[in-house]
Amino acid sequence: MKTRLLKGTAQDTLKVVFLGFGQDLTPFFSLKLSSDTLFVYDYEDDSADFGVIYKYEKYDVIAWSLGVMMADIWVSKTERKPRKMIAINGTPFGVNSEKGVDSALYQATLANLSEDNMMRFYRRMCGRGQEFIAFSKVKPLRSIDSFKNELIFLAGKSASHCPGENIWDEAFIGLKDAIIAPLNQERGWRDLALNVVKLDVSHYSAQFFKEKLE
Repeated sequence: MKTRLLKGTAQDTLKVVFLGFGQDLTPFFSLKLSSDTLFVYDYEDDSADFGVIYKYEKYDVIAWSLGVMMADIWVSKTERKPRKMIAINGTPFGVNSEKGVDSALYQATLANLSEDNMMRFYRRMCGRGQEFIAFSKVKPLRSIDSFKNELIFLAGKSASHCPGENIWDEAFIGLKDAIIAPLNQERGWRDLALNVVKLDVSHYSAQFFKEKLE
């Protein structure tokens, strides 16, 4: 697991952003951050330093995709809790055929990893049209081996994590999500989110990150 702090215009509040599988900061460098932001990504292990949260008066968590599960695990363990927790297109259950990513789809992704199939994954993630075209120009710069290690690690975390300790403030569900079925997300957030909002977006939405981070 990697973390990187990027400076924003306001430096009294921190945003901790847990990205999804297959990501790095490349697609997010163009954002004009409204506050200091700690990005969390590349979940090949869980040895990351979050000590920076103690330098801020308050911090919020924003998590996407399988990063929602990783955020849920981390918040459960950290002594200093966030002011707010927001999720987009993910659930605390991670890989779960009823309440998260379908297990068969996940295993197929792992079994057939290649450069071409990762591009197909990104296409499903973005949906057809301009979102994918724009993302493909700034796609993550990572190796197939790192993707494989990440998938194996996240599967293990999904098997061992028992959600329920944290209640999230908002959970956004993309009705066009082709990675985590909207119905699975609805089931996954039952009794675990104060507010569930449905959006007409795919699994990845550049506009969502723009609205929450700029």
